[in-house]
Amino acid sequence: MTQMLAAVLEGPGMLLVREVPAPEPGPGEVLCEVAACGICGSDLRYLAGENPWAKHTLGHEKPNPPDMILGHEVSGVVEVGGRRVRAGLLAFRTCGECPECLRGRSQLCTRTEHLGHGAGWEGRDFNPGGMAQVMPVWRENVHELPDSVSFDQATFLDGLGVAIHAVRRAGVAAGDSVAVLGAGPIGMLIAQAARVWGARRVVTTDVYAAALECALELGLDAAVDGRAAVPDEVACELTRAAGGALNVVFDSTGDLAMQQAALTMLAPGGLLMLMAGAADGLRLTTASLAGERTVTTSSNNLPEDFARGLELLASREIVVEPMVSHVFPLSDAVEAFEVAANKHASGAVKVIIHP
Repeated sequence: MTQMLAAVLEGPGMLLVREVPAPEPGPGEVLCEVAACGICGSDLRYLAGENPWAKHTLGHEKPNPPDMILGHEVSGVVEVGGRRVRAGLLAFRTCGECPECLRGRSQLCTRTEHLGHGAGWEGRDFNPGGMAQVMPVWRENVHELPDSVSFDQATFLDGLGVAIHAVRRAGVAAGDSVAVLGAGPIGMLIAQAARVWGARRVVTTDVYAAALECALELGLDAAVDGRAAVPDEVACELTRAAGGALNVVFDSTGDLAMQQAALTMLAPGGLLMLMAGAADGLRLTTASLAGERTVTTSSNNLPEDFARGLELLASREIVVEPMVSHVFPLSDAVEAFEVAANKHASGAVKVIIHP
């Protein structure tokens, strides 16, 4: 194959499906024949001209490279040792040499190379990603899938690693009550991971029907409809549904009013985890931090979080099928992004592309 089809982000709002040169593997790399690639919320932000990886890891905006092939939630077929294997792909590699890597905090490595993101890969004609027929990946990042895990299920491994890292950072423990603000895919993966880590009650809220229905199908204790209520009322309803003040609240909305209301939900010693970062204008007061309450963030994940996620998918302790709402061929990637971006009209939860 000298040419392949790919979804190329040529600039803000300029996503085109076109033929590009097929990649050649570099040192330590193998090629993956992509079977499935999920559309993540960060992909939508790249399309809008943002660089979410830089914003949440480096703390500032960074220009995106030209000709990005999007997609980091990837599964496919890789030839390893003369054998073709079904694989889920860990989409990033850290330097192993910087202070953060040496301290065991490689999720904060500023030299990260990241497939489908605006990080690393300088000098290549096309920044590689999973929305293509073929993509390069580092050999050590290939995780063979058991027969019980499908290609579509494996596209959730990237987000599941993020969820597991956040739950571990938050210290979720047996008997905790947990709220997840925002019932999108990351929120529902966090909710299920919190259950695995021992949470007694897990509740959520969102502002559109498909997400709320999905949350109940996945067995959460309550899914509060936020469409007809102000954030303070939603916070009160979530607290009642959880049986009292919350030990951990995860916010995946990035909404200022919701984050402000979330501070009122915390029990003494409770923790608010801001998955989308702190909204501009968030006010922390003596009262909101009294009693050893904590506000923090979570960035990316560690390779062991990804591996643990695969174990949980294979054991069915984490279930993802109810979240798959739409599937498109690669040739219809532009339409797929429109569906994902207009979820209130389309009912999208997770949109997957099949190259």
